[in-house]
Amino acid sequence: MLIEFSVANFKSILARQTLNMAATTLGALEAENTFVPVADVGLPRLLRSTVLYGPNASGKSTLVQALQFVKSQVLNSQKESQAGDAIEVTPFKLSAESRQAASEFEVTFVAQGVRYEYGFCCKRERFTEEWLIAYPLGRAQKWFHRVFDVKAGKDVYKFNTTFLGGRQRHIWAAETRPNTLFFSKAIQNNNEQLNPAFDWFKSRLRVIDSVQDMSANYTKQRCVIEADRKRVLEFLNSADLSIADIQIKESVFSADTLPKGMPAAVKDEFLKGMLGRKFFETRFFHRAVDANEVVEFAEAEESDGTRALFAFAGPWLDVIENERVLVVDELDTSLHPLLVHHLVKRLHHAGGKAQLIFTTHDTTLLSQKMMRPDQVWFMEKDDKSATRLYPLSDFSPRDNEAIERGYLNGRYGGIPFLKDLDFYGV
Repeated sequence: MLIEFSVANFKSILARQTLNMAATTLGALEAENTFVPVADVGLPRLLRSTVLYGPNASGKSTLVQALQFVKSQVLNSQKESQAGDAIEVTPFKLSAESRQAASEFEVTFVAQGVRYEYGFCCKRERFTEEWLIAYPLGRAQKWFHRVFDVKAGKDVYKFNTTFLGGRQRHIWAAETRPNTLFFSKAIQNNNEQLNPAFDWFKSRLRVIDSVQDMSANYTKQRCVIEADRKRVLEFLNSADLSIADIQIKESVFSADTLPKGMPAAVKDEFLKGMLGRKFFETRFFHRAVDANEVVEFAEAEESDGTRALFAFAGPWLDVIENERVLVVDELDTSLHPLLVHHLVKRLHHAGGKAQLIFTTHDTTLLSQKMMRPDQVWFMEKDDKSATRLYPLSDFSPRDNEAIERGYLNGRYGGIPFLKDLDFYGV
């Protein structure tokens, strides 16, 4: 479960910006849209969903990319980077000072009943700071803190006595490269104490850049199992797609699949990455309007919206079933606004602890009274062309306030400033 995410000096973000998933004291939609993360440890109720609005280039995608960057570094910095490799981080470029400064990221989350605060600072050449604070039974324990000492030219580590590992901790630290996270290094060396926090990044956090670019393979794999196929079918038809059935044909790629006349060298190179890979052919069936029969449709014959929702069905069911955190950029891509409403309502009424964070340009959500003011966030550029992030709840809107109209009229900011265009020679 995500409590908050902060980022500074990353792409369009200059000053520290924080997305907070803790619910305010508003009483509206508390049962449907919020939940208690863990009993008896003093944590606030958390929001089940948050929507981000803002004009193009306001920083919505940047926030999603920042969270994906953190996840990628936690999972891969130790096993994929080599000594001397640059860290693929981009600071705010419109200031000479920020171009030379480190980018900063911090995530506060709950994993297996324990609250964690994990963060790091980095430049392209190295990580300059890293820390992890755990709250077993609600009490803070700073398990480790790593800071790069510029004068000494090396990282300095401090370990709390509650962080297990003994002398091994210092060996892991000494072996951690400048472009590697200590967190990732300790995990590779089988520090079991860090497993719950690491598993949150690996298994609980899901980041999708765009629904339109999603592969449907995961949904197809689920449909191979009869019970899951029925669940996917029910999911699609709850959105009024009127699909009678889905059939999946599973096949394994082999050398016989390639054209017989393909040159041997090309064939061998192609087989290196493809041999043994599974492929899934999907067929949709709709009821005929003039007879008691079903008509088969190839996947390519379905609309973009149906294909997008089908690709999304498997991951969406997985998020709800396993109470994951799903972050989606442009949820409304290829999806009708009513389908977006349907997806959000389905999550709100699932009753679990799954969370959804998404960006969209669909303002109709604001008029449906589906979201609390603390679930609606805006992004815009300030006078330095840097992203600013803030919630609707800052404006204390009235219960009967027309939020969508107010937003489109510029009452809350976060909309494009359009200049009049002069046309000549018309």
